[in-house]
Amino acid sequence: MQKLLLHFILTILISSTQVWAAEDEETEEAPAKITAYVSLGDAMVLNLSNSSKRLTFLQIKADLLLKDTSSEALIITHLPAIRHELIVLLSEQNAKDMKSSTKREEVRKIATAQIKEMMVELTGNEDISDVLFSSFLVQ
Repeated sequence: MQKLLLHFILTILISSTQVWAAEDEETEEAPAKITAYVSLGDAMVLNLSNSSKRLTFLQIKADLLLKDTSSEALIITHLPAIRHELIVLLSEQNAKDMKSSTKREEVRKIATAQIKEMMVELTGNEDISDVLFSSFLVQ
């Protein structure tokens, strides 16, 4: 009798576990899109705007954070335009201001907005999530 009861309980537990597993599989959402990083290539060196006669240079290395890896090839195709947009924006900045971390963050956010807008105009793609400065040297 005890064996029969034990067998009955085990059978119910095993079948209910299978039902729960099936329910979990049905409720799982599609996997989240995978983000990717795309390097803008070699470091860029440019002059900063300066009121004195002394030249001030900025050396910067930047990367793009993408929302989806499927747009990586499209972004790589337009890297020259993205680099140009970044160079134009940065070369307009005052050398004195760029030594401040607050100003650098402000410029990074502006760069992100401008590059996103440019890519939407060129391709209709909105997968650029952020512009990240991986190296930033003012000298």
